[in-house]
Amino acid sequence: MLSMIRIIDTRSAMLPDDVFRHRLEQTLVEIEASAARLRECAAVSVTAKPNYWRAIVMPNLAAACPFDLMICADQTFNLKLANEAYTRLPVDRFELFPHLVRAIEAGQVEKISKYSTMTDALVAVAMRVALAPGWDWIEERRLSPASTDEEWRTHRYLPYRRSPENTRVSGANILADA
Repeated sequence: MLSMIRIIDTRSAMLPDDVFRHRLEQTLVEIEASAARLRECAAVSVTAKPNYWRAIVMPNLAAACPFDLMICADQTFNLKLANEAYTRLPVDRFELFPHLVRAIEAGQVEKISKYSTMTDALVAVAMRVALAPGWDWIEERRLSPASTDEEWRTHRYLPYRRSPENTRVSGANILADA
């Protein structure tokens, strides 16, 4: 007796082109408004071509996370956060993109370097962007197979804008400034 095997494609279903373009246009209006606001604290380059839309943002503050976001007509996107690049990711949720831009601007980005506890060799690098409570965007680049013996070291990026709410001043700094 033959058994039936059902293969389920876990990749997101592609939208019809006209639906994709309409939803993309709505999303880009929101992202471009954020990009205009970012020009106060970053160098911003926006390019729109028939096959893609791209924003390259280089913050004025060196400790903030630069990014390069490209949304392609083939319903994929590329994202470079600092020096970590992720390519040909599926466009699953259009609301991801405005949240990404706002979270990166707010300094909600962490680079997680994973090291072998046996050799101290770098085994993976992950980028985490906290988009909203309970919603994180995380991608990882593995350099070797996962192991239970890994040590994580986290680097947190700063917000694009420094304000009293997101600046901590120690007593030593106050005395040094007096």
